[in-house]
Amino acid sequence: MSTSQILGERVRILADEFLAVPTTSYQQRSLEAALSMFLDTATKTALHRAELVSKSALSRLLNEYPWDTAQGWAILQRAQWDALLVAARRKHRPLLRLSVDLTSIEKKGSTLPFVRVYNEVHGIHLVVLFAEYGAVKFPVGYRVYRGKGTATPVTLARELLRTVPDAIRRRFRIRVLADSGFESAVFLDEVRQLGFEFVVGVRSTRRTMHPGEVTVADCPHGGYIELKNWPHDPLVLGRVDRGDRVFHAVSSELMEGDEVVAEGAKRWSEESFFKEGKHQFGLAQFALRTAVGLDRWVLLVFLAWTLAILHRETGMTLEACAALALMTVMPDVHLNRLLLTFSRNSEFLRQHGYSLRYARCNS
Repeated sequence: MSTSQILGERVRILADEFLAVPTTSYQQRSLEAALSMFLDTATKTALHRAELVSKSALSRLLNEYPWDTAQGWAILQRAQWDALLVAARRKHRPLLRLSVDLTSIEKKGSTLPFVRVYNEVHGIHLVVLFAEYGAVKFPVGYRVYRGKGTATPVTLARELLRTVPDAIRRRFRIRVLADSGFESAVFLDEVRQLGFEFVVGVRSTRRTMHPGEVTVADCPHGGYIELKNWPHDPLVLGRVDRGDRVFHAVSSELMEGDEVVAEGAKRWSEESFFKEGKHQFGLAQFALRTAVGLDRWVLLVFLAWTLAILHRETGMTLEACAALALMTVMPDVHLNRLLLTFSRNSEFLRQHGYSLRYARCNS
């Protein structure tokens, strides 16, 4: 059996297990309708646009009903890590990239949970851990930055890295990618103690002890440096000019300077998720007024993205993948939507000389 066939089977198992988490058939139908809404990338994700169930039913599902959200997360994350293991079958010590970054969902007002001002953005701020091995790539965890006086984005990123399962650590070489917002010594220490490699952006003003006590900006591309407040190992410096700005990154592994730059650029897969997650999978449309509502909304975004990616084949757009995922894992929902469309347009069809009838074949 091919890897794609194995992943296909796991996708169906993931969807069936997830949709069975609520304990009542009414809540399960509402969850199906909610997931189909997130997989419909052509339509803005909003409760009033849901089909087959009412806006109030979805609001109660996400804000009030006591279904086990933690179980939903466990099902999703187990399926994600398993998919990575399947994709790496028969590979000797493959390289898994884990990107960590913060994204801000701009919001107005203060009635939504966790709305804060950070980096001059008024909204909800999420630190996300993103895993990538070849074409298999998805967000595997998140934390909410709750503002001044709470755990910092760096602390939250460290917590996320500690959630990587032991089976993944044993199977893969793991390389952590991050921008200069995560250049602190405590973050690099955490990565080192976990036994991971890293390529992390650094500010041009970061001080070094080698070569001499200078700044990173004074060091050559591809040269070895030792950060002043992180004396554990020599690091390789990469630098890239982008117009009027110069960006720097350091690698814990022996690389050429151009390799450091190329490796650092691979974290843009997570930036792509942020963009598509906000504009196609509904992350930016969050408008629920409870913390549990936010958690469930993010869970459904992550699940919809994962289902779409696991249906992806060469040449397919993400929109096409999401549509295929909907038809594959929830055929009844897709069929009901088609029948509803026909019913709503029956008068239009009649006016143009068409009479449409359909019946279910049980053979």
